[in-house]
Amino acid sequence: MATAALGGLARDLATTPPEAVEAHWEWLGPALLNAADAASWHYVVLLCHASLVDSSHIDVKDDAYIQRLVQGHRINDALYLKLHHQPDLSRRPLRLPARLWNVPGTDGWIDTEAPRALLREIVERAPEAGRANWIEKQLRRQFEAMNNRLKDAALMQMMRHASALNGMQWRRLTKHSQHQAVHVRLHLASGLLTTTIRVRGKIGRVTHGAPLKMARELDEDDRRSIDSHFAVRGIGRHVFDLLCTLHDKEAPDAAAHDRLRYFYDLLLAPLFAKPGIAAAIAALGERPTLVIVTHGALAQIPMAALHDGECYLGERFNVVQSPPLYPAEAFAPGDVDWEALLGGEPISPGSRARGLFDMGLPSAPAEVANLARFYGARAGEGNWTPEVVRALTRSRGVAFLSAHVRPSGDGTAATAIQTPDHCYIPFGDVVTEAMAADLLVLAGCVSVGQSDWLADGENSVVSLYRRAGVQAVIASLWPVDDQAASLYTGALMEALAAGKSRAAAHGDAQRVVMGTRLTVTDVYRAQDRLIAQPGGGTPVAPALSFAHPRFWAAFTLSGAWR
Repeated sequence: MATAALGGLARDLATTPPEAVEAHWEWLGPALLNAADAASWHYVVLLCHASLVDSSHIDVKDDAYIQRLVQGHRINDALYLKLHHQPDLSRRPLRLPARLWNVPGTDGWIDTEAPRALLREIVERAPEAGRANWIEKQLRRQFEAMNNRLKDAALMQMMRHASALNGMQWRRLTKHSQHQAVHVRLHLASGLLTTTIRVRGKIGRVTHGAPLKMARELDEDDRRSIDSHFAVRGIGRHVFDLLCTLHDKEAPDAAAHDRLRYFYDLLLAPLFAKPGIAAAIAALGERPTLVIVTHGALAQIPMAALHDGECYLGERFNVVQSPPLYPAEAFAPGDVDWEALLGGEPISPGSRARGLFDMGLPSAPAEVANLARFYGARAGEGNWTPEVVRALTRSRGVAFLSAHVRPSGDGTAATAIQTPDHCYIPFGDVVTEAMAADLLVLAGCVSVGQSDWLADGENSVVSLYRRAGVQAVIASLWPVDDQAASLYTGALMEALAAGKSRAAAHGDAQRVVMGTRLTVTDVYRAQDRLIAQPGGGTPVAPALSFAHPRFWAAFTLSGAWR
């Protein structure tokens, strides 16, 4: 099949002048895509598909393209197009890392122009005699070499991520951490998943072929996209499906529970079943801190929402989830988040709090009122500029930033804050100096701002602030309901002002949202007086219950948790 597809493309190219390749891309592109698909050159397929989108021959929200992005480890890009894309927002230019296996200094990028450029080059160089046969051989040799470079780079990127969670370093750091915490390490490398737990000096470890198991559960098209040495495509597919289910308001709760239970059974159940681990956790008391460090697609799972069949993880623990920290530079190795493992320093009693709120947001009046109520502080006023936003995190204390966040069309640093006058301030223009805030709360939509691990500069907004010196960051994995955001931030401020640890305050706030049932009276009260009715009032439609993870599990705490 692959030979026939390449042969047909070669015969077409044999009669195509080099200058006509661009003009004929509308049919040459699909022909190359089909030939590459038949030959299992999956990264070339993705580039061809993206090139057809760039040239407007395929719609940007075409489901087949979105599925290709998922298969190509671009989960955030796929979610952005499927769930969040707006016509006036730019789309991230797609390019993939390329590398010769284990050859230093060969890192580079291949963009969507590369397949067209290579076709033109082959046609230009083709001799007159035996033209079609020569072109077919060159197509096979050149595009297979391109795909191999892309495949090698993908594996090397995954190895970079895995090395950031080095087992020896993880054990050394957690050995000196606070004993009131449970530490979990999820280490994904090619076809193996290693899960490790430490609690009160006890260590448990499980290594299994989870990616291979997950790959076998995929449909035929997905299975065909799995490289022999790189079965993590299966995990990416399951994570994408989980996040789409959590976003789907029409999906029954049972569907979300089933997917969340699936990941709990895969990632954590084997650890909690290790001898002595359950007893050691129970000895920590009620709701200990659970620190989960991971990388790749697993870092996008809302860990607090994993379900064990009886309750959510966030009901049993105060969950901290911290992927490795990555710099903005492409191909740079990541670093383990030390504060996430060691706990960091507690927030000093009486620390000041600062806030900057877009008063056009429905939740802002309640947040401003709570800032004054619990901290006696006023929200920031005046024009929103990079300097004003930067001042929030320049010194010690707690900082609240509540604004719309525009997803990035060109890397994490370009992820931008939308100001009240509808201008945009890129985070890259804000995080330009050393910072010292004890905690930054980014109460905006998708404020984690994490790029995919095969995307430009594999970092996140959280990583930008953490590497600049902010001790801990609370951010959201997806757009959050305004009422839920108001409930969360209000409960968080109250708990922090009462002297609770970051982890306990974050966990309490999630559980407040989770347990809230609004009555008709509550809904029509002012936003700053939303009141939970755990035992009184008359509960109304299920839509006014915030128990579903989509309302509370988006909030994540990374970094220092004490």
